[in-house]
Amino acid sequence: MKQLLLRIPEELHRRLVARAARDGRSLNALATEILDAAAEADSGDRQARLRAAAVASGVLRTTATRPVSTARRQRVIASTHGLGTQLDRLLDEERDRP
Repeated sequence: MKQLLLRIPEELHRRLVARAARDGRSLNALATEILDAAAEADSGDRQARLRAAAVASGVLRTTATRPVSTARRQRVIASTHGLGTQLDRLLDEERDRP
C-alpha cells in the first residue's frame, strides 16, 4: 500500500471530512474512492466518466448484494410489465389536481 501526501485547501478538507462522517467512513476511504473513480474515468470510457462524476457528487453508493439468478430477474421484469402506462396515468392525474 502506498501513501500520498496531498495539500488541499482547508475548506475542501472540511467538506470532505463532513461527507466522510455522513457516510460513516474514514476520510482516507472517501478520498481513495474519489481518486480511484477519477483515475478510472481517465480511460475515456463513458460509463467510467459518469461513475466518476456520480462518486464525486456523492450520489453513488455501493452496497453488498446477493447475486440474482437469470430466472428470478426475468420473473421480476415480467411482473412489472405494463406498469409504466399505469404510472404515467396516475402521475398525470396527480398533476391535474388543484
